Amino acid sequence: MKKTANQIAQILSPREIQVLQLISDGESRDQISQQLNISKLTYDGYRKNIRMKLGIKSQADWVKVLHEMDQ
Repeated sequence: MKKTANQIAQILSPREIQVLQLISDGESRDQISQQLNISKLTYDGYRKNIRMKLGIKSQADWVKVLHEMDQ
């Protein structure tokens, strides 16, 4: 499960990376949707794709990924 920021960047699309970075910055679903000018359902789709591509299965996995993004 542990991936470096470089590995994450190779796996995710540029938009998924953007969403992940905003999540890492502590932005909410509503804030991210507004900032990126996307619907909340589109945000949900990006978040689902991120989970699937990175093998995120729990809240602890999210924390690990977000920690790597901050490195």
